[in-house]
Amino acid sequence: MEESQLIRVIKNLNDDIVEINERLRAIEVEQRKIREDILSGEPKERMHKRILDNQDDNLQKIREKIDEEIKIKI
Repeated sequence: MEESQLIRVIKNLNDDIVEINERLRAIEVEQRKIREDILSGEPKERMHKRILDNQDDNLQKIREKIDEEIKIKI
């Protein structure tokens, strides 16, 4: 394998690892929040409220991430 191909493969692997780590952190955070909801005694109400409260924040983060990716790809 040529050196440039090897560098490209390593870069792709690194990007994949970073993405997997981000997803894992998000899953761990959500898991912690669900545990807190369950232990609170009113899990259904808390989960519902949290989901409704976080929709705006998540949309903004998603838009920023998409904008970032578009800038990088261009």
